[in-house]
Amino acid sequence: MPPTNPRIIVVDDNQGLYNIVRASLELLGRRPRLIETHTPEDALAELRISSPDLLVTAQTLPGQTDGPTLATLAKRELAALPVMVLGAERDPEISEDDLAQSPFQYLRRPFAPETFLRAVRVALDGPEAVPQAAPPEDLFGPVPAIDSDKLRPILFRLMREAGAMAAVMADRNGKVITYEGAAGYVDRDLLASALGPGFGNTSKILPIIGDQPRVLKYYDGDKIDLFGLAVGLHHFITLIFETNAGDRAMGTVKRLGGIAVNEMLAIIGDVAFSARPAPQVTTPAPAKAAEHAPRRGRRTQEMAPVQPSPARAAAPSAPAKAATPPKPEKPAAAAIPNFDPSLFDSLDSIDLSKADELFDPDKLAASLSGSSGNKISFDDALLQGIIGNVDE
Repeated sequence: MPPTNPRIIVVDDNQGLYNIVRASLELLGRRPRLIETHTPEDALAELRISSPDLLVTAQTLPGQTDGPTLATLAKRELAALPVMVLGAERDPEISEDDLAQSPFQYLRRPFAPETFLRAVRVALDGPEAVPQAAPPEDLFGPVPAIDSDKLRPILFRLMREAGAMAAVMADRNGKVITYEGAAGYVDRDLLASALGPGFGNTSKILPIIGDQPRVLKYYDGDKIDLFGLAVGLHHFITLIFETNAGDRAMGTVKRLGGIAVNEMLAIIGDVAFSARPAPQVTTPAPAKAAEHAPRRGRRTQEMAPVQPSPARAAAPSAPAKAATPPKPEKPAAAAIPNFDPSLFDSLDSIDLSKADELFDPDKLAASLSGSSGNKISFDDALLQGIIGNVDE
């Protein structure tokens, strides 16, 4: 049966870890008996006499023994004792192989408060007491990085003009980003871890209230008054006032806080209201250039059909020829003056029986062989029309 009033030993050289454990047990509805020790030696001595239900230690401790070594020694004393080791950002990281073989739970800041509450419930009540659910980081994505150096002057001006004693800026995972004023009088880590989930869960009601809500929270306490201002969905500002000062500062915080938040949102950019991590856009690979086809020896080109002329259309048996541009017609020959057409009347009386002998190859070869160089006879010159008739 899970202990209603668990006995828990807290090992840390400052009070920060003690406050975190106490606030977490109050949220779980437990009334623990916390035993605060500052050195590993005191923790082991208390372990032997008190039979605790849980041991929570910081990773870095004064002396030669660190948190993981103390956890190993405690398990040797009480094998069934659950042990948790909490590391800070400045602490050296522990390898995955060492964590897989370690007999303790290890958490490293910054972590979501729900993560620590889950670990405490597993340590006190067993793994079956906690339903398996996705951590907040999987639901909302990682907290976007911001430039705290640019935001710090705005935070300081808001604190001074509003009359607050201190101002703390943190993210929804409970990590303190920066602070101004007398913030050392309060536990900043506890404040951020307790208020962070409330501002982080704003993302769940966006379908109801809208995409870019402006959130203002007021805590009227007996010791101090708190004002919480959301800076987007991932960060928030806490203004700390002295007792009973919050009633008078309500209007001032609302007016000046809205101006300061708008200035911070302009610096942070659109990621301030991103409810989920931006999807990674996959750029398609450029299409490969088409490979050149091998050149062929011949290439066919389509040409327009040639319209046949009327004269050619009459003879379909003639093979079609490639179209050629028409040649310009020659001008008609000039008429011969005093031409007598009767000269062609005597052609019918000419004997053409020996006309073929003029082109006989044997007679042509004989005539060439009988000639001497370039000289021809007088009769041949007359016959070939080289010289005209000579009057005797």
